[in-house]
Parts: sequence; C-alpha cells; structure tokens
Amino acid sequence: MEATDHLRDSLTAAVALANTFGGEFAQGRVRPPGDEDGVEASLRLTTRLIPEIDLPTFAAGGRDLYGVLRLLVDGDVDAAAAGVNALLESTRATPRMVRDGEELWHLHFAGPGVSAATGWLAEFATAVAMVVGSRASRLRECGADRCDNLFLDTTRSRTQRFCSPACQNRTKVAAHRARQP
Repeated sequence: MEATDHLRDSLTAAVALANTFGGEFAQGRVRPPGDEDGVEASLRLTTRLIPEIDLPTFAAGGRDLYGVLRLLVDGDVDAAAAGVNALLESTRATPRMVRDGEELWHLHFAGPGVSAATGWLAEFATAVAMVVGSRASRLRECGADRCDNLFLDTTRSRTQRFCSPACQNRTKVAAHRARQP
C-alpha cells in the first residue's frame, strides 16, 4: 500500500466517523445516534483488524472531527487547524513505526499506555491535518436537503454534489415532482 493510499483511507475513515456522530440529518432522516456498528464501519475503511470499540472515546472524537471538517467545508481553515491541533494534543499519542509479521513497516499511533481508540483518533486527526489547506476543496457537504453528511469528492472533475446515490436520487425525484402540474 502506498503512503497516499493509506492517507486517503484514513481520511475517508475520519470523515465516516465524523458523519457517524456529527450533524443533525443523514440522507433525509434525523441522524440516528452513533453506535458501535458505525464506528466499526468507519474503521473497516482503513483496517482489517478492528479493536475493542470504546464508544464514548470514539463518539467524542467523532464529534470533534465533524466540527473540524465542518470548519474546513465552511472555509475557516485557521479555526480548523486550531481544532486539529487541539484534537492531536488531546490524544497524547506518539507516532511509531510498526511491522506486523511480513507486512511493510507502517505508522501507528497506539502504543504502550495509549488505547486503540485514542490511537485511531490520533491517526484520523493526522490525516485531516495533512489536508488542511491543501485538499480542503475536495471536502464537501452533501447538496441534498436534510443531509449534513460530509464527503470527499474523488471525481476527476471535482463536481460531486452528493454523499451517496440515495441523496442524489432523492434530490432528482423532488425536482421532478416540483415540475409536475
């Protein structure tokens, strides 16, 4: 796996975790409370090895990540950078190179005295830190009504407007119905 692939996967997982715990609406419905399944789904975007899920830690970190990403979407890069710094400081995790068996060396943030949840939050905050000011234009809010989800626009043309086909379809159906007599 290339470093850029790992960064993309960690950033995608960070956005997914943020969406699990942030915002009022998701795909046209009131956002359900974040749960262990949402955390696990987020982690699966970047790892095969799911740790024991410390829901309160992931929930607090997810809300913090949503706030930081929201600032980026709104164009307040300075406040987003301050938020990332606060999140990184709160984790107190130390980056370290780890090698599992025959795999390549890779960076981890959980080590002695640091919980897996805190390590993952440090990794996600680091991924967001890597794009503050550089790829923030690829971070978007869903264009559908009643959806506060954030997403990374990975299209070449940078024209993605919706977080999912479900939101795109809801918007198209609503526009079609609005045109009907």
